[in-house]
Order: sequence, then C-alpha cells, then structure tokens
Amino acid sequence: MRSQVLLSINRALWEQVTPDLRGVAASCSGDETQGTIHARFLYDGPVGELQTDTSMAESYCIADFLEGVSVRFEPVAHADLDLLDGEFWVYLRREQ
Repeated sequence: MRSQVLLSINRALWEQVTPDLRGVAASCSGDETQGTIHARFLYDGPVGELQTDTSMAESYCIADFLEGVSVRFEPVAHADLDLLDGEFWVYLRREQ
C-alpha cells in the first residue's frame, strides 16, 4: 500500500504546497480496502489559516481509496524534520 499512498499524496499536493512547507511525512497500515493513512505537514513557523487547510489535499487522497481506508492529514507548526516510527517522506523541501 505504501506505493499507492506515496503516489496519491504526491498528486494531492499539486498546487497545495506553500513556501513555508518544509516536508510531508506519511505512514500507512493495512491495505487498499481496510487501512489507515496519516500524513504530517511540517511547517517552518506558525500554522495559520492557509496552512491548516489541508482538507483539499486530504480529499484528493481519500478519493483514491475505498471507503474502508481512513485518511488523516495534520499540520504541524515549527516542525523539525524528524521522521516518526513507520513514516516515510512524501515531500521534502531543499534547505541549505
């Protein structure tokens, strides 16, 4: 399921990336019929109205999976670029 999640979230990010988005880390479990998808949107600085509106990207991702798959996107303010257990990078901004 990891491949499908990676592709789905990448597509869902089109036109959704703001300049302060440092990265998107995701995790998934189960399969395409019964599973969970969780993505953390890691922001450089405070999370305002524009950043908390991850619902459009979340909706695009939900549309790619069957009803039994739970999808949750979460904005994280002042985020470090550390992956949690089981997470993988979907998007990572180049920083110097």
